[in-house]
Amino acid sequence: MTPDTIHSVRDRLNIRSGRLFIDGKWLEWDGPRFDQINPTLNEVIASFPEAGKRGVDLAVAAARKAFDAGPWPTMPAHDRKRILQRIIERVYAAEEELAQLQTLDNGIPYTFSRNSRASGKAAAETLDHFAGWADKLTGETYPQFSSASNMHYMSFREPVGVVAAILPWNVPLSMFAKKVGPALASGCTVVVKPSENTNLALTRLAEIFGESDLPAGVFNFVTGAGETGEALATHAGIDKVSFTGSTAVGERIVAASGFNMKRLSLELGGKSAGIIFPDARSVQASAKGLMALSSTFLSGQVCTTPSRAIVHQSIFDEFVHYAGEQVKSVRFGDPFDPATTSAPLINKRQMQRVLGYVASGVEEGATLVFGGDAATDLPGNWVNPALFINVNGGMTVVREEIFGPVLTATPFETEEEAIRIANESEYGLSGTVFTTDVTRAFRVAQKIRSGTIGINGFASVANAPMGGVKRSGIGREGGFPGIEAFTELKTVNFNLDV
Repeated sequence: MTPDTIHSVRDRLNIRSGRLFIDGKWLEWDGPRFDQINPTLNEVIASFPEAGKRGVDLAVAAARKAFDAGPWPTMPAHDRKRILQRIIERVYAAEEELAQLQTLDNGIPYTFSRNSRASGKAAAETLDHFAGWADKLTGETYPQFSSASNMHYMSFREPVGVVAAILPWNVPLSMFAKKVGPALASGCTVVVKPSENTNLALTRLAEIFGESDLPAGVFNFVTGAGETGEALATHAGIDKVSFTGSTAVGERIVAASGFNMKRLSLELGGKSAGIIFPDARSVQASAKGLMALSSTFLSGQVCTTPSRAIVHQSIFDEFVHYAGEQVKSVRFGDPFDPATTSAPLINKRQMQRVLGYVASGVEEGATLVFGGDAATDLPGNWVNPALFINVNGGMTVVREEIFGPVLTATPFETEEEAIRIANESEYGLSGTVFTTDVTRAFRVAQKIRSGTIGINGFASVANAPMGGVKRSGIGREGGFPGIEAFTELKTVNFNLDV
């Protein structure tokens, strides 16, 4: 692999130093900056402002004024929807550029960045879904409860207020749409902070929003690392935090939210299980599918990835064989080459973290069937996909979220045993059950402690709720629950005897 393609795409897109978008204006920041590193080459690709507390204070003040003084929260729903729909059309038009920028951001192969649920087109579809809710956020009326008074009750949905949308680096376009879409459709104002690892695609989205008819202060965009994220998540002027990221950071946000009772939507870590029964439609397809989720696309750097395979004893050896066959098709290299199947790990620190987990698995007695070593012939952060067997629930590689191309496989004999193994995890974000027995599929899905379960496959979509239980988070994104989370329910009662 040579850097020529990445450099030429960067130059053609005319990437320049980042700025902050606050109160309807782009600011040339006079404070500290940081470099964003391209994970495919480990080269600096651009620099961005470290907004810090000063930048966050400015952005929150602008959002606070726009919410408290209007007109966005009180604007007729149809007018709000029309403004959002014009933005959405521009996002659709820019989807190719957004996909290229996202590939420069995190190394996701361009074929996925352009054509998967992580694409700019999918982000536009998600924004469109939520914009459609703008004029459908209704309350209820309630029948008279008692004859003691002529009191009548009704409820209204009101926007929750100023929202901090703090985004991850793995699918930034998708996460932007899932947070900003419902926030704006419900009448909230928002301050967006991307991961410090991935600012390019979201800066372009911010430009599209900044060039729209949104009133000043409704949409604000700040960049930065941990200091900026903490300042935003803990700010007294923020009414709600919507965060996707690690469980450790999510726990700190929960602890800090209590002083002003911030509303929270947190999509956190996962250690999901893929359970394969002997009557699965195809052991080969199931094995290759699970291994592919850990080895292609974002190389296991997705919180919903089923990184624990729980396989019936009778087909266990067959599963291991086909998992090994799948990794033979994995190709590292230029992310703009259609032959490339997998993203690098996001940075050197994450690569070393994954290699450390592999080492711990071997040290604790697990059997490494293949992979788990660094691909040292390439300049980026590449780790060959790994499969562990002879594991148990006490091992680090089974318990902790690795966020990399590592799959563990555990055999089971009975349905009850499979459910017990799946539920041993402290996480509960997603999971998959492979079986042709519909009754078993629903029975097992109901018994798995997880926010989302797939049967013979898994995918999240804009119009269905997605989220976790246990240490995997709070709340749901997608569908009406996803927009409901950006509203407060107010009850009004009328005494008709006065």
